[in-house]
Amino acid sequence: MKIARKILALMMVTALLVTIMVGCGQKAETNNPTPATGDTQDNTNDKDDDKDEQPDETADSALEHVTLTWYFIGNGQQEDVKKVEEEVNAYIKDKINASIKLQCFDWGSYDQKMRTMIAGTEKFDICFTSSWTNNYFQQAARGAFIPLNDYFDEYLPKTIEQLGDDFIKGSQIEGINYAIPANKEKAHQWGFIIRKDMIEKYNMDISTIKTLEDIEPFLKTIKENEPNMYALEALNGESPFKLLDFDRIGDDKYPGVVWNDSKDMKVFNEFEAEETMTLFKTMHKFYKAGYIREDAATVRDYMADEKAGKIFAAVKSLKPGKDDEMTNSTGHPWVQVEITPPIISNRDTTGSMQAVSRTSKNPERALMFLELFNTDPYINNLINFGIEGEHYTKVSDNIIESTDNTDKYSPGTGWMFGNQFINYLLPNEDPEKWEKFKTFNDQASGTKTLGFMFNADSIKTEIAQCNNVWDEYVPALETGTVDPEEYLPILLQGFKDAGIDKIINEKQKQLDAWLGN
Repeated sequence: MKIARKILALMMVTALLVTIMVGCGQKAETNNPTPATGDTQDNTNDKDDDKDEQPDETADSALEHVTLTWYFIGNGQQEDVKKVEEEVNAYIKDKINASIKLQCFDWGSYDQKMRTMIAGTEKFDICFTSSWTNNYFQQAARGAFIPLNDYFDEYLPKTIEQLGDDFIKGSQIEGINYAIPANKEKAHQWGFIIRKDMIEKYNMDISTIKTLEDIEPFLKTIKENEPNMYALEALNGESPFKLLDFDRIGDDKYPGVVWNDSKDMKVFNEFEAEETMTLFKTMHKFYKAGYIREDAATVRDYMADEKAGKIFAAVKSLKPGKDDEMTNSTGHPWVQVEITPPIISNRDTTGSMQAVSRTSKNPERALMFLELFNTDPYINNLINFGIEGEHYTKVSDNIIESTDNTDKYSPGTGWMFGNQFINYLLPNEDPEKWEKFKTFNDQASGTKTLGFMFNADSIKTEIAQCNNVWDEYVPALETGTVDPEEYLPILLQGFKDAGIDKIINEKQKQLDAWLGN
């Protein structure tokens, strides 16, 4: 009897402990779910292998199923996006018990649509943000995105490890990360992207191109012989003005920059620089010669002309294999000509990011998805390239080629989607591309302002007024549409009246304080 009583007592204690442990476990997992993601890899493997390499776990039953909505920029909703979405959801259900809605707005409308949605507090979970569209600094200041630092260790450990200090610190606003950068090149290098078939057709020696002026003879050849092409792409916000490569303090659309090689770190109005007037004069000369489309100042969707084969040359931010990427995304062959040296700036570290909306009902699950997306080769390549056997076929472990259905799903925006170092390559791309990316990143030098984030709270009125002046005059000047001798003084006076001196002084004050720390 004594033995029986001891056994019974032991069983009761064991049962009680199990009950307590299960209850605690469910509570902990409900409040702090842990993502089940795969290991980061430099090379991708077969679809089945990618799946096999992920932990053989299913989503915890304590996690209720949720549906996440993700907005990003690209070519709009492609024909097979729902097919890809279904494949994604079938895969992530067993990982994080969630579904994702892929919502792509086109290049010309994304910024305005996101501004409208965020201003209207529309509910969504994840969105693409950057220094150049759906402005990261402005939206974070408005409280549109949740601060992420407290989530790093639990929900994004592998993503943060991949990115390293340059990306993490370079995308902080007063020490806080409101978005997760894509793991890609972290430097920029401005230069020309030029149609390879036209170079060969007219036997052009592009090694002579060192400046904007040097490309003029080639533009003239295209103008005289290719009536269906625009010799030079120059659009609103996408123009050769970028060749001056100012180190911008704060957002676009209001002046205040320093030179990358500045010794005194003096903030100045870039439109007062002699180099700006010289470039605008060259652009106006090109415009009058017919090298640039007549409505350039009002056009925003540059991809349409590139895909239609209408562009001979354009100024782009270059990196190893940029020409190959454009060949794949446009269907036309390109080569690249570097003009400026590679530089790491705050605009690079904030040039491609994903943020979690303040209106999200499931921020933890959104971060679990981003961790999975950034570290799992299968899901990353599924969203980047579509379904194997339908939108692409495998040539080897990490090289794919197009099919007849590729046009039905082909985002062509690997730089936006998570982690490029686990992307497949296409046959025309350099097999050493990702190693060259690493070398490019390692060899680039950082600006003296890297990590400095301007706080514009005290000058919001002046900035709004300068934004209006910028929108009225800068597109016409940077595309060469108007004579800078006449319109640049009008622009400068407009900025003066809008309060640019106060903005520049505030930028200088904050920069001096930051440099002195």
